Amino acid sequence: MARAETNKWIVLAAFALALSALAATLVAPAFAYLFGPGKYCGVVVFDRWGTCYLVSGPYLNYVASDVNGDLARYKGNAIEVDASEVSAGGLRLQDPMIRKYKILGPAPEPKWITIDGLKLVAIPAFGRYTRPQFLIEIRNVGKSPVKVGRSNIGVLLFKSEKPEIRFSDDGSVAIISRSGIEDASYISTEQTGNRKTSWGYIVDMTTRPAASFTVEPGQSVRIRIRFKIYPGQYQFMFAYGGGVSSERTLVSNAISFDVGPDGRALQVQQ
Repeated sequence: MARAETNKWIVLAAFALALSALAATLVAPAFAYLFGPGKYCGVVVFDRWGTCYLVSGPYLNYVASDVNGDLARYKGNAIEVDASEVSAGGLRLQDPMIRKYKILGPAPEPKWITIDGLKLVAIPAFGRYTRPQFLIEIRNVGKSPVKVGRSNIGVLLFKSEKPEIRFSDDGSVAIISRSGIEDASYISTEQTGNRKTSWGYIVDMTTRPAASFTVEPGQSVRIRIRFKIYPGQYQFMFAYGGGVSSERTLVSNAISFDVGPDGRALQVQQ
């Protein structure tokens, strides 16, 4: 009898451990998207619909619509803020949303990359193509050669769309972030009921530079990128930086465009 009781407790203990492991597996992804208070850096960007971001290389931080007014005068500048209230934001709650903060001043200089002398230019190249495509141009307007890391070039695509779960009254969202030209392509999908939507981009491999390349003074490097996206209103830009939201970074100009039901893209002047 005592032996049977012992075996019973062994089985129950094993079952409890299995449940604990399963719970940890299920909870881990949720905690991966939780963000806490602290210092955040980025270039202040307002998209064509007024949503505010701090862009840091391939990454970005949302700034909630009811508290972003103080950042308007810093548009285009890399700053550092001390955020005391941060929640998850974005299409899939994978980016931080700053809800309360104090402006500390200019973002610290980067430690591991060089951005002085560089200028980023986004160029529309729709031409005869139906789908939108762009040239990512990195210019050296300085007097010294600059080494550029391909993995630090981030692609950003904003869309006039509200996520189902949101903590701000913004009317747009970044449907592409945390990605860049390091990968030859990017694809994401969303399914609502029987409706499946996909979007992404392809990097032209004939123009894709080496993992590390040097831009000489007065020269530039161009990379072609093609998008596959569904109808709607969009805005494209790219950025270069360390990507950990802790230092000064660079952003390009933004290009606004619409995609019609036939998939054809038309640039919009803002």
